[in-house]
Amino acid sequence: MIFEELIFNQKKIRGFLHEANNNELVIMVHGFMGNKIDHHFMAKMYAQDINACGFNVFRFDFLGSGDSDGDFYEDEGIAKQIAQLDFVINHFKALKYNVHLFAYSLGGVIATHVHEDINSLFLLSPAGNFKDILKQMLNAGKKYFDDYEFNGFHINKHFVQEANEFAYFENMLKVNKVKIVQGSKDQYVSLKSYDMFKKIYPNCEAIMIENGDHCYTTIETTNIVRKEIKDFYGNFKNMEN
Repeated sequence: MIFEELIFNQKKIRGFLHEANNNELVIMVHGFMGNKIDHHFMAKMYAQDINACGFNVFRFDFLGSGDSDGDFYEDEGIAKQIAQLDFVINHFKALKYNVHLFAYSLGGVIATHVHEDINSLFLLSPAGNFKDILKQMLNAGKKYFDDYEFNGFHINKHFVQEANEFAYFENMLKVNKVKIVQGSKDQYVSLKSYDMFKKIYPNCEAIMIENGDHCYTTIETTNIVRKEIKDFYGNFKNMEN
């Protein structure tokens, strides 16, 4: 595993590259208030599972999150993160990698709105109803001057406006190989969102995990997600060895 720093708009995006002996690369995309390790270290576990299937994996923090430069209040933004992910994809394409995306929660929105072609897409609990999710969070939080506070995060009012106005299911990335995994007891992502993603990607493999919440916070549901990851990435053919 190699520590990587990429410079985007004079700020450093930091992450880890899990190496494999080929040119197939999965970029992992974290969600809102998340990072490259995430809840109960699930991003690290999932990266290790993908890597064990023979893929290089790059898991990173968006600017303002985790170890990357910036400030969450200033740098959190849907369009900003789409631009960062486009940059990361282009960086690895320039190194002759075939790029795949694994995206979680709001990361699923970011991943499906990039402007670069990719080879496959794994969506874990993609938050197509993020506008409603954010409203739910802010109702549980409190006002902070002209902005908002939730779980210690200072949320910019301009980000809230962007989230309310964003067209979540328009101009989405076209991908042939897609898998969607959703928990039946997700406290944030709605069944309507899940159904919309299935409609957008009619040839996808869609899996509903019984009793899975948004972060898959039981060993049983986490292990089921890991099985679905191994099934998806383990079935790729013609990878270089």
